[in-house]
Amino acid sequence: MATSKNNGKIKGPSQTAPLGYKGKNQAFLDAEYLSARYKKSSIEDVISVGMIITTPQHEELDRFYSTVRLRIGHRLPPLITELTGLTNEELETAPEYEEVMSQLLNIVRKYQVGKICVWGGDKNSFQRDYDSRDLEKPLKRSVAKFISTFENIQKEVSLDLTGGLDANLSLADMKTICGLGGHVSHNALSDAEDMLECIRIIEQEKMKYDGVKAAEYKKFRGEYVKNRSFDDEDAEVILESELGERFLQELLSKGFEDNPKTKAFVDDLRFILGKGNVYMGTFAEMMVEK
Repeated sequence: MATSKNNGKIKGPSQTAPLGYKGKNQAFLDAEYLSARYKKSSIEDVISVGMIITTPQHEELDRFYSTVRLRIGHRLPPLITELTGLTNEELETAPEYEEVMSQLLNIVRKYQVGKICVWGGDKNSFQRDYDSRDLEKPLKRSVAKFISTFENIQKEVSLDLTGGLDANLSLADMKTICGLGGHVSHNALSDAEDMLECIRIIEQEKMKYDGVKAAEYKKFRGEYVKNRSFDDEDAEVILESELGERFLQELLSKGFEDNPKTKAFVDDLRFILGKGNVYMGTFAEMMVEK
């Protein structure tokens, strides 16, 4: 079990996902959405839901997955189809939202789930979808109560893993730290399963990589990306310059790549001198590449 280095108090996953939540069963939920602008307003349609029910010790009790029918007039853009693998044709014949919510409510009641763990913005997205629907009572009240049990565990677990340095690890980052690779499938059930498996690994202190180093790398990369000025679309700035070459070598000899701002400048200079573009990958991409 991960603990605070300051006072030994159990924190992170032990407060958000695990054993301590009043001894009740819990669930790990992920969903995919159609997020878009629509007729001068925004839409946030749930298009698939995956959930795994566990005991307080994170032993699986049951699982649920369903696609959700698109509302009339709504269509998936190609990007979401590419990302999730879901198609308009599939969602046109999927179960209605009300049917899917009723099934979710039944399974939550069956196992007396006390908390539904999500990673990131699922609670807000689920809420926006719910707010835009005209549901009949008592389903409306039941779904509202269901959403109220969602708890975003991203901040607590991220801080626990990174020694307080980063409150926003992505699921890909967490999977990488835990040794599960950095790929996120964007399949609701698979992502819920990955979240659960990461929590199990964290609580057993079996992470493959150091979360503090991951946070330090993310911070460095964020500052670096913010300060880059040129990329492959700026080919017109490329030139040959002996003076530029000497200047580049001088910068490298002085360790300018050790600072994210000066590294960004050095890599921009490399690009201008025709030495190609440098892409600094995310922590997950870097570890997968290695």
